[in-house]
Amino acid sequence: MKKTETIDLIKGTYAPDEAREILLQLLISKINFHNQRNFSSRERFGKPDADSEQRLKYLEESRKNLETFISKAVTEQKNITINSSIEINIE
Repeated sequence: MKKTETIDLIKGTYAPDEAREILLQLLISKINFHNQRNFSSRERFGKPDADSEQRLKYLEESRKNLETFISKAVTEQKNITINSSIEINIE
């Protein structure tokens, strides 16, 4: 049985607005996941999920950095190439 799988999630060159939409949707999805996980932990255990809270801080910072980066591409009238693979391992 294969223990590692690699999936090309995003691969291509995009206009800045397209790149923003693709990448922000991924980030928003992850932010929503951790918000829900954190909410569930508060409801079930009366305390926040520490891992999700830490991850949320990182994701929000990444979102700000992404906006800055894409704004630069817009200003310079440049396209953005995105190559994103996911490696999944069975441990």
